[in-house]
Amino acid sequence: MYSNNQWGNICHRVDCCALSGAAAFVAGIPDAEILVNGPLWCYFYALRTLEHAKYDMGERFHDCQPDNNAIVYGTEKFLTEALKRLLDSGRKPSLLLVENSCSLSLIGDDLAGIVRKMELPYPFVTMDCGGLVGGFAEGYTKAALAVLKKFAVEKVETVENRVNVLGLSDFYYNGIADRNEIIRLLTKAGYEINAVPGAGSSLENLQKIARAKLNIVCNEELGLQLAQCLEKRFGTPYVVAGMPYGIEDTKNWLTRIHEALPCENLQAVFDEGTAQMERLTAKENDYRGVWGSLWFDKVILSAAGTQALCMAQALRNEWLDIGELTVICQHEVKSANYCDVADKVLVTGKDVDEIERLFQNAEDVLLFASSSEASNLRRRGATFYSCNIAYPSADEVLLTETPFVGIKGAAHMLERLWNVYIKKQMDEQVNK
Repeated sequence: MYSNNQWGNICHRVDCCALSGAAAFVAGIPDAEILVNGPLWCYFYALRTLEHAKYDMGERFHDCQPDNNAIVYGTEKFLTEALKRLLDSGRKPSLLLVENSCSLSLIGDDLAGIVRKMELPYPFVTMDCGGLVGGFAEGYTKAALAVLKKFAVEKVETVENRVNVLGLSDFYYNGIADRNEIIRLLTKAGYEINAVPGAGSSLENLQKIARAKLNIVCNEELGLQLAQCLEKRFGTPYVVAGMPYGIEDTKNWLTRIHEALPCENLQAVFDEGTAQMERLTAKENDYRGVWGSLWFDKVILSAAGTQALCMAQALRNEWLDIGELTVICQHEVKSANYCDVADKVLVTGKDVDEIERLFQNAEDVLLFASSSEASNLRRRGATFYSCNIAYPSADEVLLTETPFVGIKGAAHMLERLWNVYIKKQMDEQVNK
């Protein structure tokens, strides 16, 4: 749970509830489906979150639609009818998640028992995961642990150079493109991908998750508890690698993984990074001749915890010259020092007053965040320039599946930054 009674504010502005996070993990399993045992407003709230990344989620995401009397008399009737509709439709999901919303989790229905009586012809998992559990990361983690606890096979031989990539979600902003770039880099380095839980791996892959020699944790808030659980259960070691933003930090990211489990083709990725850096430097020299160096006096970066810290590192070390850099983490991360270049690091739900003062006094800033933070500054009439790196994203269109991470992502992010900077320079010339 978030502290200082700030859950509602966080949920509506920069995060979403655990019900959405649990659904997101299961939705990342091909052909899996979700049944929400909760009111329609909870259902549509979560559906809107999932639809950002996968437009057809309405076909896999269902609701029981219990009425007000269910709070007193229970939900078995509504849940049973919803399950019958799924059976009658002929749908055969690879896995079904049945999850309670906040209010219905307080009733005390035996959710697993009700579902078990239906004798479903496909595997299922049940849980309470409304907002009382926490936000997106808490729900994602709870679902990941529940699925692996129930379905992972105990005795599986490990395979050399095989790794699991933990803590990725297709439902983070640009999550699919980032996942593909991470897999591409690891594969090029010589690793064999065993499973990416919650981000494209089938239930069959997850059942054999213990085949991996190493678990790589990317977004700590999503993957660390799962890595710790797998180490305890199967003895699989893990490395908290973070997210690879920028070319130099991508090399550092891969080096951390290589130190935990050596790979054969590390140099091939380094060579690609060096070639990309040379190409980008040549192009940037042209732009500098016209517009000057990329410079912003003040930058505010706000995103999910690991993403925010790792991107801040690349932003200051590689992409931009910055006067003052403030990072706002939507989740507190503690296990790794991803960032040592920020002037200030704040945590949503913890540093509430300081974050509010930051936005009240923000002027002429670069905002690396979401359209929620942008709307805050827009309402005040502040001068700012923005690039969206997190949901919600209502004021910027991102149609191509180009990553933010890795070697390919470095070019994409520089492109976005230069376009914002050129707009800033043109605005200043007009206003002189």
